[in-house]
Amino acid sequence: MQMQANRSSLRASPVRGLGARPLLRALPAGRVARLNVSAQAKDPNAPIQSNPLGTLSSQSGQVATLPRSEEARKYFRTVYDFPQWQKHRSSYRFAERLFQLSQSHILQNALPAISWVTLVATLVASYGYSYDQHMLPDVFPSISPNASCTAFISNTSVALSLLLVFRTNSSYGRWDEARKMWGGLLNRSRDIMRQGATCFPDDQVEAKKALARWTVAFSRALRIHFQPEVTIESELQNILTPAELQMLAKSQHRPVRAIHAISQIIQSVPMSSIHQQQMSNNLTFFHDVLGGCERLLRAPIPVSYTRHTARFLFAWLTLLPFALYPTTGWGVVPVCTGIAAVLCGIEEIGVQCEEPFGILPLDVICNRIQADVMATLKDDADTKTILAEAGLISLIPSATSATPVASAEPVLVSARPSAAPAPNNGLQVRVAMGGERK
Repeated sequence: MQMQANRSSLRASPVRGLGARPLLRALPAGRVARLNVSAQAKDPNAPIQSNPLGTLSSQSGQVATLPRSEEARKYFRTVYDFPQWQKHRSSYRFAERLFQLSQSHILQNALPAISWVTLVATLVASYGYSYDQHMLPDVFPSISPNASCTAFISNTSVALSLLLVFRTNSSYGRWDEARKMWGGLLNRSRDIMRQGATCFPDDQVEAKKALARWTVAFSRALRIHFQPEVTIESELQNILTPAELQMLAKSQHRPVRAIHAISQIIQSVPMSSIHQQQMSNNLTFFHDVLGGCERLLRAPIPVSYTRHTARFLFAWLTLLPFALYPTTGWGVVPVCTGIAAVLCGIEEIGVQCEEPFGILPLDVICNRIQADVMATLKDDADTKTILAEAGLISLIPSATSATPVASAEPVLVSARPSAAPAPNNGLQVRVAMGGERK
């Protein structure tokens, strides 16, 4: 009776979709999860499903152990200065790069595919040579000439070139976008610290220090968010206070917590609403950089395009020795190896640039942000002292110097020599609102 009731309940359940979805809703949660996993395991083209919130290093204090191919991405993080650019433009760069071919990490990552093409070319050349020398029985077919493979290679070369070019250009566009966002983060970090040093009252020394600490903490937390190579504790133990570091380490999303801390600092300091709005605009840019970087990480180039390009290239290189052997003989081995190295290297460059954060020098950018922010904080008092000695600091209006009245039209009151002449010709300009004269 119980089984009949279950069957009747399944038949009576509303159908909202296709296939066996009503049946899946009637099954226990654990059974449904096992069915989903098994269904994905059977379909190699099924989309990759993971934690909906994302498995980023902001939710983990562990440093992941990377394979050799991932560790090699650190060597792509080039930062150029003037000597590097001179070496980059050297007239001997062609010979130097050729002799450094064995050190190329791109070719090392593409080595399995290159080895496969070399193996196929060697087997094809051995078979063809043995057949031509009548070392094989007559029942074995000849591979020379091979019109089918030759036609396939010649008619699809242009399509393969277009696929690789589009793949590489799209990946470079993602790399360039990420680099521009981090360059903008560097500029906005300098700007928000300059605004804090200028607009915060002189008695808010601790607020200025806190602003500097959390600006650096945001850049470091954002870097660890996309480069899980170090822990947040090792990066910020000499920047934040122990309580601040503990709070940040326990956060679910550390860059967001850092932005929130900066926002609280700005709102807690007494200053004009205009200055607060300007600094809040910089914080909005911080959010934009965070969202843009997460978008690049979460949304790759459509995987169907990437998979089709890889399959097409692999099939094309596998058939290449059959098309070239009739004209090159044993030379098919080095020729196919060279072609495979070039084409697989181009495809590998596109794959490496598609996820740009592993090859961008984010640590160098964070070091630059920390150096500039701390220098602005350190030089703030000296800058104001020098400007005061030069008589320029008196031109900066105070928040209590002007009292607004009914009329809002500014009137220039006086420009007379001061009692103590200053290097700016002894002029003091005061502006009174509504015709007030002093």
